Amino acid sequence: MLLVSERAGCDNSTMIHRSLKALLLLSVGLLVCCGKKNDPEDMNTELRDSEAVVPGTEVELLPDDPGEGGWETESWSAEIQTQLNRIKSALLDGNIESALAGIETEGCQSTRLVPQKREEFGDRVSRLPAGTEEAPAESFAQALVELRELFSQSPRHASAKIVGISSAGNNKADTRVAFQIDAAGIQVNSQWDCRWQQEGRDWKLASIRLAEFEEVRVPAGAFADATESAAGQDTTFREQFYRSQDHWMACIEMRMGIDISGWQGLAIADIDGDGLEDIYVSQPGGLPNRLYRHRPDGTLADVSAKFGVDWLDTTHGSLFADLDNDGDPDLLVGAADGIIIMENHGGFQFEVVATKLLPAGLAYSIAAADIDQDSDLDFFVCGYTPRAGVSRHHVFVHPVPFHDANNGGRNALFRNDGDWRFTDVTRATGMDEKNTRFSYAATWEDYDLDGDLDLYLANDFGRNSLYRNDFSQSGRVRFTDVADEAGVVDIAPGMSACWGDYNNDGHADLYVGNMFSSAGNRIAVQPEFLAGADAATRGEFLRHAGGNSLFKNTGDGKFADVGKQLGVSGGRWAWSSKFADLDNDGWQDIVVANGFITQEDTGDL
Repeated sequence: MLLVSERAGCDNSTMIHRSLKALLLLSVGLLVCCGKKNDPEDMNTELRDSEAVVPGTEVELLPDDPGEGGWETESWSAEIQTQLNRIKSALLDGNIESALAGIETEGCQSTRLVPQKREEFGDRVSRLPAGTEEAPAESFAQALVELRELFSQSPRHASAKIVGISSAGNNKADTRVAFQIDAAGIQVNSQWDCRWQQEGRDWKLASIRLAEFEEVRVPAGAFADATESAAGQDTTFREQFYRSQDHWMACIEMRMGIDISGWQGLAIADIDGDGLEDIYVSQPGGLPNRLYRHRPDGTLADVSAKFGVDWLDTTHGSLFADLDNDGDPDLLVGAADGIIIMENHGGFQFEVVATKLLPAGLAYSIAAADIDQDSDLDFFVCGYTPRAGVSRHHVFVHPVPFHDANNGGRNALFRNDGDWRFTDVTRATGMDEKNTRFSYAATWEDYDLDGDLDLYLANDFGRNSLYRNDFSQSGRVRFTDVADEAGVVDIAPGMSACWGDYNNDGHADLYVGNMFSSAGNRIAVQPEFLAGADAATRGEFLRHAGGNSLFKNTGDGKFADVGKQLGVSGGRWAWSSKFADLDNDGWQDIVVANGFITQEDTGDL
């Protein structure tokens, strides 16, 4: 059953909207992920009035008080953020002098916010050298004027996030602020150390020091959004993917099996041998998976039904891989009830050839490689959370403990035995070790140059794993988790991982996409946070909020995290990541997909 409105609007969906909204309010996972926060009184009213609330399940929503429980620094942070928002607005609209009224203390001191001495990286990136103290500015207003003068066009976006806060005594607070501002062709990323003085009910800026600075310039026209020209004429793409998340949340009833909260992926391959890559889109249950064929004129056409791949089962991960060595990519679909394998018959039709592959975990992604050097592709399944029927859950079971969980779904490794027969060899190869950590993504590479493929595993709520392949000449495959000794545990919410030789030294380096949290960085260092925990545990929580990692392969089986040093850790709420030489200069660049549902800033954590 497909519960999607074919009309442009959903004017008669008021009841569905009210029911879904009540469900969202009762779902902690979706409230956290979507960042949707309304006025508490309005929310309580809607809950009372909604027919979707089952008696006995009502919840009391309390007013948001950041200082509740002794968290004074969070109250300060909320109040200081108001002043930072005014500074941000002043830079965007150019009314700097007038906007600063009431923000500064008398005698406020500021360094220049645009450094005069910079370290150049090629012709596009310049940075404040580490350890450099910038010269004083004439005034804070003048420092902001100089910053805005970098832009030949009016800035279009700015962000100011408090990533650290502490008391400085005598009604003073110190903050570290991550500031970013951009316009066409230019972006500035800064870190400011600010001291604030509380005067009456207001916090005013007493001093500001430039701690880090990076200016990035991109040539005009380097990239162009081709979505409209490529897919805008396709009916299914236009009617579904052109509509916003809010539109579908108002039209679709989650209880009927369609979960539109996200976590779906793409698979890309040339399915028909015409030299053009085609796209397969995984979809939530009840929505058909889509196969878009890339036509010679550059446009995309939906051929899902024609090619027999329009599955309605909940699908998170899918993969194209030539499993039968006939030269064309076959399709693996990670559906809710197991892995579906479809043979590609020359790029014009797919046929189901295997369906009884039932890993205990819900397949969030799939990665293929020849693990046993028998010239056919085997595949690994990331089983993020237990399948329905294995363990009752909604979006995912609650991770325990949050930052180092071991109660997720089980991953599975399938060996290709030919003739479309596959054997689960997870336990036999040692892949069942540390195997329930909410795995999101897996990537294969011979990182130790011993001739066999190893696997890195990015886990959401658990420590990551690096499974070294100790393949023997007798054909025996055995994997050992060496993440600890190799230095790539990366205890952070892992969303993705990829291999690439970023420094061209012949060794595969590793990039891991994690979620960055300004609130996590700010809160995890406060004495009130996990007051009874040891320093190591508190440090792990801080690392959990710290962003992406770039692990340099030192060539001796070990890695060094150089992400912060090289300026590639701040990937925001990162998802997929990929090494790619974007400018054909012989050096691997990094692309990171980040963000979540775009809505107005509610001030949520």
